Amino acid sequence: MPSEYGIETDSVTLQRFVLNEQRKYPEATGDLTNLLTCLLTAVKAISSAVRKAGLAQLYGVAGNVNVQGEEVKKLDVLSNELMINMLKSSYTVCAMVSEEDENMIEVEVGKQGRPFRIG
Repeated sequence: MPSEYGIETDSVTLQRFVLNEQRKYPEATGDLTNLLTCLLTAVKAISSAVRKAGLAQLYGVAGNVNVQGEEVKKLDVLSNELMINMLKSSYTVCAMVSEEDENMIEVEVGKQGRPFRIG
């Protein structure tokens, strides 16, 4: 409901929505919620980096080529690293693939999750 100023003060965020949905399923383990929260955090970090790209000199090519033969941009490298590190630390995935990496990215045994493989 909008406040007296016409601005929504009780908005439903993605995280809030996912948590509310999880409550509907008592058998849920929370793994999917944790995975989505980690993805959301990575996307926010990438968004922040994009906003600061000019100041941080993140525009331009990184000097290497991806598996499709395209020049890799600095923001591509940063985004890939952020996504991989965030997902590895979520304890919800066991493997990932990325267009920036030639091989499958396996998560260390101690950090592996049960159900998810990310592509």
